[in-house]
Amino acid sequence: MKGKMSILPTLGLLFFLAIPHQGFSCVGRILNLAVTGSADQQVMGRLLATYITERTGTTVNLVKAPDLDTARKMVREGKANIYINYIGEAAREMDGAAGSTPQETCALLKQAYLEKYGLVWLKPFGYSGPTDLKQQSGGSLAAAVTSTDVLEKFPILDRLINKLAGRISLETLQQLQQDAAGADLATVAKNFLKKKNLI
Repeated sequence: MKGKMSILPTLGLLFFLAIPHQGFSCVGRILNLAVTGSADQQVMGRLLATYITERTGTTVNLVKAPDLDTARKMVREGKANIYINYIGEAAREMDGAAGSTPQETCALLKQAYLEKYGLVWLKPFGYSGPTDLKQQSGGSLAAAVTSTDVLEKFPILDRLINKLAGRISLETLQQLQQDAAGADLATVAKNFLKKKNLI
């Protein structure tokens, strides 16, 4: 009888570990990623969607936004969960968010967005935009922005996306766009992520 009783706690523990728990897995869940019509948003949006889906099992839908202000509002209102913004563009919009160095501007901007909108800036991808991918001038570093609510529901999302920090250059985006001219962009993105050992 004692032998049988000692097996029960072990079986219970095994059963508990076999159940997928929120926070460890995002399988079966859905995220909406708002993107504008700029070329870099279309390419980076598909790359980011493919990356999140492949790493977590989460379905990521691309939702069209006419501009960055609308994309931000969509995330704040829960109509989207993530969007791509640019540090320079956002700093111009936020009074007092311009620092003496890019790092200081980034820190001030993150704090201002968190306080004003409840939005969290993740680490920059590495390229500057918005751009038509023919030139980089006039742009500023691009990064994913999401809400505190989304990060509570998807606690691994920020760590996951931050692994792309500094790894997506303008040249990378141009190459992905070029490759997608003769193939599906989602397939091109997946092949790139595999090549870089990101999935």
